[in-house]
Amino acid sequence: MNNKTQFVFMSDGLFEHLTETEAYIFSFVAYFACDAAKGKIFRRTTASLSKNLGYSSNTVRSAIESLIKKSFLVRETPPARERKRLKYNYIEEVSHYLKIGSHDYAIQFADWLSVMLDQLRKGTSKEYYKSNPSEVSFFKVYVTALQSQSKKESWKRNQSRHLHKALALHGYLFNRGYWSEKHFNSHFSRSVSFLSAVFQWSPNTIRRLINTLKSLGLIKYKVDDRRILFQKVNMVEKLRQGYKQLVTQLVSRVKKVNSPPFNFKKPSTALQRPGPNATPEEHALFLSQMKAHKRV
Repeated sequence: MNNKTQFVFMSDGLFEHLTETEAYIFSFVAYFACDAAKGKIFRRTTASLSKNLGYSSNTVRSAIESLIKKSFLVRETPPARERKRLKYNYIEEVSHYLKIGSHDYAIQFADWLSVMLDQLRKGTSKEYYKSNPSEVSFFKVYVTALQSQSKKESWKRNQSRHLHKALALHGYLFNRGYWSEKHFNSHFSRSVSFLSAVFQWSPNTIRRLINTLKSLGLIKYKVDDRRILFQKVNMVEKLRQGYKQLVTQLVSRVKKVNSPPFNFKKPSTALQRPGPNATPEEHALFLSQMKAHKRV
């Protein structure tokens, strides 16, 4: 039985406060820590977080400590009855008991995520949001693409960071593409600067991520002036292949042919001018050659 998480819910507002690693960890923890059906507490091990999100154990622990310092999460003391059942007494080093912290956006995120999960279970989400517009716009990020099936598939550190960012951007684009199609728009557009501001990543990082998503067959786009027209954003659930290289330049399907420099002149065959003692016939031949090469 595969009990791995398929996706996490994120929002673009997370990236105003958190790094992409912290956003992944918080989104995963919040899914349990905001839900009354799950006891409004997160009770999982570091290994579970690593397996589901594709991070190393040290990265997970470091991100949790950072989220606690930023007041996005807070530690909860395990109940005494659960501590008595433990074979060992170092639960804090193995498992995590976490709740939503006191940060304003963390509370807002958790409250609306709890509402969404509750409405989805009841099947009343469409009717609810007509009269109660959400203050947080969620999108799904498919973390199954980061879950290795063997040790050989483990991503390298730099590659892992890039793919984590790429999947977060894909989730955002897929969500916006879905709503565009729902409102009968064939495509939607965003500028690099806009996406850079949303995710707090550099413009070059955004361009590289878009080209990586294109090389993986997840999006189709073309460049129109300073905006990117996203023609198609495909669903992703499992992703086993990586990428070959990072590409910064955005290129439409039709590439421009480089023209030669403006002052470029094709070299012509050198002509030998007759000497001072040349015959009239030699001078006449030279003149005809000059005319043939359009030099007179």
